[in-house]
Amino acid sequence: MGMLMAILGGFLAVILGIIGLIFWFGQFIELLQGTIPLILILGGGIALFIGITEIKDTLKSKDEENRFETFQEESKTGQSGREEAEKESKGDDD
Repeated sequence: MGMLMAILGGFLAVILGIIGLIFWFGQFIELLQGTIPLILILGGGIALFIGITEIKDTLKSKDEENRFETFQEESKTGQSGREEAEKESKGDDD
């Protein structure tokens, strides 16, 4: 029963909307003229914010990647340095 009421309510809303649009078409156009610039401003602001955020995230991830690569290189050289020191100390013991 609830689904039937939802369908009837939706159908009634569509019919009333069409009738209202026919009778108040001039006011509808005025409303669009007033809201479209606001929608463009808000949409452009959101797109600008998202673009700046993406650029910041990209730069931050590249910086972190460079730090990670530097850390890996340092750890590799640190390990090889230890291995060489161990070899030298073993060579001295012989």
